[in-house]
Amino acid sequence: MGVSLLGVLLLISLVLLFLTEQSYAAFRQLLQGIQFTVELTDFEQVAPQQAHLRWIVTVTIPNLKTPASLELVDWHVRSADGSMHLGYYTTGEIQITLASVTKVPVEAVIEGPNFEELQQIREASEGALLFQGMARLRFRLPRGEEIKIIPVVGVFTLPEGEE
Repeated sequence: MGVSLLGVLLLISLVLLFLTEQSYAAFRQLLQGIQFTVELTDFEQVAPQQAHLRWIVTVTIPNLKTPASLELVDWHVRSADGSMHLGYYTTGEIQITLASVTKVPVEAVIEGPNFEELQQIREASEGALLFQGMARLRFRLPRGEEIKIIPVVGVFTLPEGEE
């Protein structure tokens, strides 16, 4: 009787191990399918030394069946070659619930010396900026919360300066 009870416990343990591994493999596959795109939607010079930039960060997660949320943290706006840093921003206090496709609006105000550098970039032949940051994704899994940090990068061209 002791041997059969031990055999049943071993069988249950193997089934649970198999189900856990299958769940973890599905989660790994989910992580590999996550895509971020960054699109500049608006550039507006609102004052002689101030501009507003607006982006849409689109997060695509195929087959999302796990409750998840997103925070965009530690994102920077730079010249495309990285030589000029125009600002550091974070939306870390805002958690956005994720769906299979989620669009996150992001906005920055660039002024003062950073605005002057922005003008130099706009007047340069390429006129490109780099949006670079990190996304903190929180997944609520059956065994607890899992947090993953994923880099987000977008390069876009600014409208030409109007002098």
